[in-house]
Amino acid sequence: MSGYENGFACEAGAQDFTATAHRYGKGRRTVTVKGTCQCRTPGFELKLAPASPPLVPDELHLDLVEVAPSGTVAQVITPTDVEGEFEVGDEVERVLIVNRNITVLVKEG
Repeated sequence: MSGYENGFACEAGAQDFTATAHRYGKGRRTVTVKGTCQCRTPGFELKLAPASPPLVPDELHLDLVEVAPSGTVAQVITPTDVEGEFEVGDEVERVLIVNRNITVLVKEG
C-alpha cells in the first residue's frame, strides 16, 4: 500500500481538525481535539499521542499515529475519524500536530 506524498497513508490538513477547551471544577482545563482524515483504505485506526514537550508554553504538541489494517482491504479513500482529550494549562492557545505540521487554534467550549 503506497502512502501520500508525505509518506503517510492518511491525509489531513488544518481544516480537518478542531480543538475545543473545556473547564471543569477546581480549575481543571482539557482540550478535545477532533479530526477526520482521508485514508487510502478502510480499517485504519488513528490516534493522537503526546509529542515532544513544546518549546513554547502556549502549545499542545501531538503526533497523529496511523495503525494500518491487517489483512487484505479494498483500495478506497475512506474518511476516518480521530479524537483525543488532553489536560492542559490555561496558557494553551493552539494545538500543533508535529508530525503533520498542522496548527489548530483552541476555541473555548
